[in-house]
Amino acid sequence: MSPILPLGPDGPDEPPGGQGRSAGLDDPYRASPGWMVRGACRGIDPELFFPISVTGRSTPQIDAAKTICGRCVVSDDCLSYALRVMPDGIWGGTTREERAAVRHQLVRPRVPAEG
Repeated sequence: MSPILPLGPDGPDEPPGGQGRSAGLDDPYRASPGWMVRGACRGIDPELFFPISVTGRSTPQIDAAKTICGRCVVSDDCLSYALRVMPDGIWGGTTREERAAVRHQLVRPRVPAEG
């Protein structure tokens, strides 16, 4: 299980946030981290994880996808990846909007306590 610290560099020669990596859009399998093959979502229709909205009629679809993520052994890895890459869809049991809120909390400047 990897820690969910997505905004640091992945290696000594890489800038923070995974900015030095290509997403590998020309060959998505080449860019897939090894943990993906162990995902509970493997073999399930991918459409389930890509709802057309995050409200209204899409809510049951999102809940179903999150249920699968909830029983996944690599959900922490998946969430960490999604926080770095910010893909669309449900990843690590979160929507893109939920991940944006998490990222905002992680990068928000810390104000020292006065005292």
